[in-house]
Amino acid sequence: MRSIHSGIRVLVLAATRLASAQYPKIEAELLLTRNTATIPAPIIVPPSEFFEGADGKWSTFFIRVGTPATVVRVVASTNSPLTAVVRPQGCLISAIPGGVPSNCVDARGETFNSNDSSTWSNQGWFGLNAGLLGGFEANLGYSFYLDYGLDVLGLGQQSSDAPTLNNQTIAAYNRPDPLYVGLLGLGTQPVIYGSFGNISVDSYFVSLRNQELVPSLSWSYTAGASYRLSSGQSAQLIFGGYDTSRYISNSVEFKLNADVTRDIVVGIQSIFSTGATTTNLLDSPIYAFVESTDPNIWLPMSACLAFEAVFGLVWDNTTEKYLLNTTQYLALSASNPTTTFRLGASTSGGATVNVDLPFTAFGLQASYPFVPNATYYFPLQRAQNATQYTLGRTFLQEAYLTVDYERGNFSVSQATFTQADAQVHSIISSKYVSDSGTSNSTALATNESEGKKSSVGPIVGGVLVGVGVFVAAGEILFWCFRRRKQAQQNKDELSRADVPPITLDELGNLVHFGEQSEMGSLYKSTSGSLCNGNVQTFADAELDIQRELIKRNELGTETRPSELPCETIHQLLIVSPTVEIGSDRLQKPHELDSTPLTPSTHLRAIGILRSPPPEQAKRERYDRHEAQNMANGRLHPKRRHSGSASSDSGSLAGRSPSQSPLGHTIPDHSTDTEFQTATSSPSQVLYFT
Repeated sequence: MRSIHSGIRVLVLAATRLASAQYPKIEAELLLTRNTATIPAPIIVPPSEFFEGADGKWSTFFIRVGTPATVVRVVASTNSPLTAVVRPQGCLISAIPGGVPSNCVDARGETFNSNDSSTWSNQGWFGLNAGLLGGFEANLGYSFYLDYGLDVLGLGQQSSDAPTLNNQTIAAYNRPDPLYVGLLGLGTQPVIYGSFGNISVDSYFVSLRNQELVPSLSWSYTAGASYRLSSGQSAQLIFGGYDTSRYISNSVEFKLNADVTRDIVVGIQSIFSTGATTTNLLDSPIYAFVESTDPNIWLPMSACLAFEAVFGLVWDNTTEKYLLNTTQYLALSASNPTTTFRLGASTSGGATVNVDLPFTAFGLQASYPFVPNATYYFPLQRAQNATQYTLGRTFLQEAYLTVDYERGNFSVSQATFTQADAQVHSIISSKYVSDSGTSNSTALATNESEGKKSSVGPIVGGVLVGVGVFVAAGEILFWCFRRRKQAQQNKDELSRADVPPITLDELGNLVHFGEQSEMGSLYKSTSGSLCNGNVQTFADAELDIQRELIKRNELGTETRPSELPCETIHQLLIVSPTVEIGSDRLQKPHELDSTPLTPSTHLRAIGILRSPPPEQAKRERYDRHEAQNMANGRLHPKRRHSGSASSDSGSLAGRSPSQSPLGHTIPDHSTDTEFQTATSSPSQVLYFT
């Protein structure tokens, strides 16, 4: 009876697998639905709603540092492995010799004093790109000292729902350039402290994944835009997911670079400006690093000269910036020409995506102490070599970036500013969907239209309805079978005393199938044997066989049971894995919607293993026992059909002896002299349920 339930579960699993094979995302969606307790949700980092900074107006995020928590505002760094915050000394004259602004603490996003934190573990002062700490924007000249330590780090303002992790790398600093406000690192490379025995500490982002607080090692980010909408569009940062309301989908898939210090690299196939005329701004394609720490776009000198000609830019040698006077700024804002970056996985050919930046994305306003006096500037930098080619935070105002480190890919899309309701989706780790066919691409995060996504629900519904109908039919058959069998038992019920011990002679060539929990060894010897006339039977537990289940075949004179005076009985255990709806790779493989599942039982075959007997001995033994059994009415012969089994055996008849009832392969001992089994052909085997 349990086998029917097991069969239903197998068919449910098969139906789910069939649907997921045709529509790979269905299984991932089903996993999300039925494993909400095991798959964490994406984390949306709340923006501060402030636009701040000395090199432009940038959208920031709230984070909490130390114990008690100090709330500070920072920008996101898509490459940094550490979180950097401003020390109180950053608002002293020693840090800003030209004079400390009256609003310095607020303008720098608040400061963090490590002396006030009871959980601060000091690691010492290190250069940002010194020794084993090197790599972070070193190509752009980022090199200054920070006070490193380990402390509590949380996202958002004080909230019990926001994740808070201990022993995270916090680097506090003073100087206002190049980081006026602090940053939250999204990088994956660990921070290594060489002076302390090469201690390695995971980044905050990796720690979130290691503690399974996010569904995958992925994030999505767009820098926001102060010039969009009526009061600006805030930045968005999501760990383990993406928001389809914030970008225009495309089909371009980029691969992460092996160099973790410059991993998010795109091919810039062309740059052109569209205003009164369309002008090419890039004479030859290049590869560029997409990174949000630096606000500038770093391009070859030839491209910078082309920008100068189109926008009327003038390089200022003192500040090393393209400064804009008020007249220029107003004129360009009025015409608002669009600059288009055409990106691909390589510098030529293949699918491409266009990211358009209006002039207002370039018209940044700098303030003291970044420049002596507040002024507008154009965030374009002259790169000295190819290692400096970078699309910085300015670019990410109009671009939406999703990075999946587990699958090694990322996407860049045109950001949108529609104020639509958020449509956040999870990016599921391959740990959860390794069988869904999405292991080589970002699961549930491919760029597809909402129209395509809407078809997943009806498909899943159709599959589940079909499975539900089949399960209901199976239950009806199960109860009909049970009632029929109970009636037969009531009719033929015999007491245990009426069934004598069954010797090897009586068993003949039988193979008994029963249900039994999973056991260890495939072949297991029993105590049943007959040597030198000393008859030993099975143990009572093995002989508790209802009489109505014992079926003998009516044999002709040419076919006799094969038995020897001395033979050994072995159990042939057909072991199959536990059948569950789901995957054993999940955290809780025996739970479905919080309902415990009992591991399924497995059918067991007991085979009689023997060598051929003398014909005379077997003929005499057969005649004697057959006559005795028929006289006592203990055995009811049924006509045997070659290649088939009794009516209760169902589809088990005719199955290859090397395959279990659930279709699992078992070892083939047909060539072993010790294991000449009675299951060598279907005509020699009876199956009982």
